[in-house]
Amino acid sequence: MSDFLRQFEEKSDPLESETKDEPKVKGRRAIAKTAHKTRRDKGYDKKKIVRYLAIASSVAAVCLLAFGIFYFSQRVELRDFVGSNVTEARTWAIQNRITIEERAVYSLDYDSDIVVSQDRAPDSKINRGSVLRLEVSRGPDMTEHVELPDFASMRTAEVRQWRQDVRAINSSIVEEYSTEVEQTHFIRLEFTNVAVNADNYTRADGLLIYMSKGKEVFEANITVPDFLDRSPEEARQWARENGIELTIEEDSHDSVMAGHISAQSIAAGQRLARHDEMTITLSLGRAIIVPNFSRIPADEASYPGLDIVLHRRFNTSVAFGRLISQSISAGTELTGDGHRITLVYSLGRPYIENLIGEPESRLAEYFHVFRAGGASITYTTTYVDSHEPKGTIVGMSRFAQFVSMNENIRIQVSRGNLTPPLPPANEGE
Repeated sequence: MSDFLRQFEEKSDPLESETKDEPKVKGRRAIAKTAHKTRRDKGYDKKKIVRYLAIASSVAAVCLLAFGIFYFSQRVELRDFVGSNVTEARTWAIQNRITIEERAVYSLDYDSDIVVSQDRAPDSKINRGSVLRLEVSRGPDMTEHVELPDFASMRTAEVRQWRQDVRAINSSIVEEYSTEVEQTHFIRLEFTNVAVNADNYTRADGLLIYMSKGKEVFEANITVPDFLDRSPEEARQWARENGIELTIEEDSHDSVMAGHISAQSIAAGQRLARHDEMTITLSLGRAIIVPNFSRIPADEASYPGLDIVLHRRFNTSVAFGRLISQSISAGTELTGDGHRITLVYSLGRPYIENLIGEPESRLAEYFHVFRAGGASITYTTTYVDSHEPKGTIVGMSRFAQFVSMNENIRIQVSRGNLTPPLPPANEGE
């Protein structure tokens, strides 16, 4: 085998040559022709084909790689925009050369400008230049009628959940302290517009729902001063500054000057909380005990601190000089100044005197006394012929006797038109 190869190399060596009969040129030696032997490389074509295939493969691979890079660079991974603000989707679309088509829809689940849905699945691939369709929330329909529940049967947490569920945006839950309504219970409902009621209420209307926070509890950290024998204005100012419900009462006191505090319901040094109650008693000075004036004659009727008004009245059952009534009962305790008491003493039964022989001019004054004393005693005047001087009382229907409280006395008055009779002759002349 080795010998065969050697023979093949010797026959195929292109560099091997033999010199035959080199020609000569006159005057110089001519260059002889060289006889060449060539050896053909039988693997050359195969190598050439392999080289071309390698080049073609490389070009194809580069082209495929370039195409792949270009193809995949034109596709982006789609985000999930549902629940996000539409501005995020717009920004992402601009950055990735995606066209956004938006459709506004009402929604109870999403606020305004929040993406409700998208027409392509999240995490999927989308080509640049494609269209992404989004439904964007306009929020709830503000003109839609909202049925109001029975708030009286609901608690504060339930009312908040209702407000969230129906998206009653313009309604507000107002919690306030209450001494009458239990905590978390409904107090009242108020519409901000007088034209709105439960029948025409919409989300656009204002609604205030008042719910109770229960009774407000304050820390007992307010020390009560000693107000005894001090002015009430000091107590009022202290109560205003500390939020204390102050009640002022009045009562007599033997030692505390009128107008000063004689007692307080909470002892000095005790502690109160805001809105607690406290009572102080204002002295009216020493009390006046009204006496029983039935034991005091009218001429002696007086008492320190009392302004006495004395009246005398006719009375058929109470003896003359005795007390008929007093305007303030005996034993009544009076405080302060300026107390007036009215005493009525009896003039006894009306008594008509004998006025015969008296002038008629006395009648008005005489009968006025009866009327002033409460007796309805009147008189009627009749003029009669008489020799008595004109205007002289010559007769009375009742006189020199007690009469009732209602009586009319007939009075006869002389005309003075008769001649007086002659005096009787003396017997024995």
